Amino acid sequence: MESHRQAAEVALVLPLFPLHTVLFPGAVLPLHIFEERYRQLVREGRDFGVVLIREGREVGSVPQVHEVGTVATLQEVEALPDGRYNIVARGLHRFRLLSTAEPAPYLLGEAEVLEDPPPEAGPRLVALLDEYLQLHGLAVAPQLSTALGKRAVWLAGAVLQAEAPKRQALLESGDPAFAEELLEAEIERIRRLGHLQNVPPVGFSPN
Repeated sequence: MESHRQAAEVALVLPLFPLHTVLFPGAVLPLHIFEERYRQLVREGRDFGVVLIREGREVGSVPQVHEVGTVATLQEVEALPDGRYNIVARGLHRFRLLSTAEPAPYLLGEAEVLEDPPPEAGPRLVALLDEYLQLHGLAVAPQLSTALGKRAVWLAGAVLQAEAPKRQALLESGDPAFAEELLEAEIERIRRLGHLQNVPPVGFSPN
């Protein structure tokens, strides 16, 4: 990736975990760790950056990745007898890559922290989230208070079954109107086809 380094000091250096999925701040991501480079990452106990693959594979290669991702921290770690791990990572906050370095042993990125976007989620987004989750039989109404504020956008991204590029666009923009648009389209699809997909586990923290 071509460097976009600015004059300001780089905020952090992150190990990167490229995946074909998008992690949102506050959401959880279960992963099975079997490649040695990521086993080492787990053993080190470091926070890492989850980035969506733009082109390439998850295993054994150095793929091209999107510049905006989410810092993840290890929430649960299960060590298996053969050295593999089952982990649950939780998204903390977004970052933007300024440059990357080849794996040694894993891909590293210099990054700047991105703040949450300023717009607060309105009652329309909260109502759509509630409706969408109820269609999947999830009773999580207490989580859908206006206290979530702008984090409601991240919850929408975490549970939506939209294509990865659309979820990536939502992560990059943090736009409540775009989250509403995606929810409306998915609710309409479910009503039209009567077809439900399992939503990801609703493990989500507004903090």
